Amino acid sequence: MDKYTPKHHDQAVARLADQVARFYSDQGPFRISHVSTNSTRTGSSTAPQLHIAHLNHWNPIFPWIPLDSLVSMTLGKELMPQVVMEFPGITIGDGFPGASYKSTSWKEGLFDCSVEKIKMILGDSTVVNAVEGGKNSDLFDAARCTLGTMGVVTLLKVRLTQVNDATQLVYHHTKSHPDFDFIEAIQYGMDEGVIVTGKHISSKAATAQHLPRRRFDRSHDPWFYMHARDTATSNSEIVPLQSYLFRHDRGAFWSGELLLKYFDLPNKRFFRWLLNPLMTARAIYKGMSSTAAADAAIIQDLLLPVETSEAFVEYVNAELKIWPLWICPVRKHPNAGNVPGWPFYDSRPARHAIDTIQGSHHSTATSKTRGELALNFGVWGPTNDEPAIFHKTNRGLEQKLRELRGMKVPYAANFYTEEEFWELYDWEKYDRLRKKWHAEALPTMYDKVRRKTGTASPVKDDGCDKRPMEQTWKERLWIRFLETRPFGGLYQVFHMIFR
Repeated sequence: MDKYTPKHHDQAVARLADQVARFYSDQGPFRISHVSTNSTRTGSSTAPQLHIAHLNHWNPIFPWIPLDSLVSMTLGKELMPQVVMEFPGITIGDGFPGASYKSTSWKEGLFDCSVEKIKMILGDSTVVNAVEGGKNSDLFDAARCTLGTMGVVTLLKVRLTQVNDATQLVYHHTKSHPDFDFIEAIQYGMDEGVIVTGKHISSKAATAQHLPRRRFDRSHDPWFYMHARDTATSNSEIVPLQSYLFRHDRGAFWSGELLLKYFDLPNKRFFRWLLNPLMTARAIYKGMSSTAAADAAIIQDLLLPVETSEAFVEYVNAELKIWPLWICPVRKHPNAGNVPGWPFYDSRPARHAIDTIQGSHHSTATSKTRGELALNFGVWGPTNDEPAIFHKTNRGLEQKLRELRGMKVPYAANFYTEEEFWELYDWEKYDRLRKKWHAEALPTMYDKVRRKTGTASPVKDDGCDKRPMEQTWKERLWIRFLETRPFGGLYQVFHMIFR
């Protein structure tokens, strides 16, 4: 196979634009088909190489390149994207419209904040450029964090920043050092948690020579969340940068532990080593997708103001009982304007009186202010999968978010009614821009995130009939098969290995 070049890419874009033109001519709706939202294919050996002439330069990146391939290319030049999401299979094209973040987001913001320019195919097949704060800036802002509902992004200019080859990590409970590049926290329970800070460092620096070395990417290495829990307060260690960036890949944070529990296997080093190929984020995502296993779990990332975060943790402890929690500060840059898809709270009091939910102690001025810093909570864990209870639990979570001025990161399922959803996002601006840029044939954000049908006898939303949807006897038999241990788990393992 010939090496994929920019010329090949331009030809592929032209073919895709021709297909979009036919849809537009027929006035038919369409959506872009993806293999997955967390790429399950490793980067191709024929992937185009980046030509980086200057440090801190904006570089054109093809949207289908996964992060592990991109980081492998750039670290050789002592560069990396300003925001690198935690799973290596996430692509650049996933990150820009998906409100993605990581442990540098406390200062760099969401991933879209590190993108300067995009090239898009509009719904009428026109190919245009959009630049942040420049040409077609309203299209640029409308495309970020809106789940690909404004058009098809075909190229992105991403900012790379100069780095060293390693990260110095410090594990502590109550303090943070002012001189750091990365920060995250893992809350294991109401009375136990760890804050992890990191800073770029050369592994050959004199200050690094006496520190222990650690990696998280090999089959015999510990899973990061377990290692962080067992590490003494204020302990410091040196981790190769790429190993640090994807430290949560093995075990997919703590999802791998659920797989071990399903097969009644202890979470011991031997089994983590033996089953390592099944314990990466790519493999676990493939398995979950094969049976819609996520329909029986809460998988949400939630952004809340700092001042209401403690109340949210208390709610999780009392109602959801899902631990651990991943906590990551996220910065909203004040000069970025009003981005329709950003998951930062905005009360929009002129349209809906959401402030009445919050009580009189929140002033109107405060509720209008989104704030520059929020805390993202990763809430990922199983819950009661009986349809009515599952629905009630998720609706309760959404109600609590409204009370605490929080919002969901819009990649996961929403149980909001359509009216409630657009109370949180700027429908008028979003709809106006969709019409201006010919995106009406594409699904809306709500179309993409509203609760879909799955294997768990889904129910319709509030105000509708909550009886299970009609299923054929073959569908019922298949669901029963997947719900019977160990067949459902074995079917997932089959997909992890062979699909």
